[in-house]
Amino acid sequence: TLHFAGGPSMRWLLHVFWPFEAGILRGFLTSTVLLVFGYALEFELGTAQFVALLLGIQLGSAFLLLHFGFTTCLTSFEAAFAGLAVMTHKVNPKVHCDGLGKSLKLPFEVEPRWHLWVLLGFLLLEATDFPKAFVQQGAGLVVGTLCLLREPEVWSDTFASIRSRSFSAGAAAHVALFVFTILFMPLTVVEAPPELWAMLQAAMADGRALSPSWWAQSVPSSLPLVHMAMRQQIASQALYISKVLLSFALPLLLSSMQIWVKGYSIFIVILLMYSMNSPVWRYPHWGFVSLAYLAVAFWKLPAAGKSKRA
Repeated sequence: TLHFAGGPSMRWLLHVFWPFEAGILRGFLTSTVLLVFGYALEFELGTAQFVALLLGIQLGSAFLLLHFGFTTCLTSFEAAFAGLAVMTHKVNPKVHCDGLGKSLKLPFEVEPRWHLWVLLGFLLLEATDFPKAFVQQGAGLVVGTLCLLREPEVWSDTFASIRSRSFSAGAAAHVALFVFTILFMPLTVVEAPPELWAMLQAAMADGRALSPSWWAQSVPSSLPLVHMAMRQQIASQALYISKVLLSFALPLLLSSMQIWVKGYSIFIVILLMYSMNSPVWRYPHWGFVSLAYLAVAFWKLPAAGKSKRA
């Protein structure tokens, strides 16, 4: 029997109303996100459907995070905000300014979906516990995307973008590689073993070089870039740059602009420079090689997209 007058059941249900972190700025950003949702998505769908989506995405995100052990305690609605932002981007509600005075009227309709992505980016960037905030928003994005996959046109649009080799498809693939690189790929070889080249040739001959366990056992490697930065093995500026690139990757991918990939290329070059200035740096590992490739690929991506269209 549930006892709502107190006890663990009531405390568990009230976790969603507890802020992710304390702070005036975070409270202001969260309140603004709710306000934008109210004027945009709730007005478009109706209160009942909006509340059902909010609670459904929150429950789905809670299942992913708790069942797979990403966290032991889920607070706030920030995971649901990320999922609802996906739905808002698809529905694309408009805010009209017909009721405003002539001096305040705009010659175009306002699309609040872009305001939501920017606000969620700042919520992620401002988080003190960045890994936890990143995982929570990621879970919400996954659940929101799964809700969209019920619509056939989403599948057709995605396949058409991939087949045409559009800029968006190429940029998404490279951003995914960037996220995987800085979170999971070792950055540097801490200490090169003797006879490295001969050992590598032998491993390639018998196929052991294709096994990740062989690399982990035979070649002493460092942590990925973000983990090194969090342990202060790289300058703190590298961590902040990584946070910025992760926080605003999704809205930039969804936008029609292409110039942002040039900025990513420049920031990745800066990350490479910080990596080589690390006290644990010795020799390049797969993470460094991947970042070097991404620096060139991001710079050339708009030209590649134009040549494919031509």
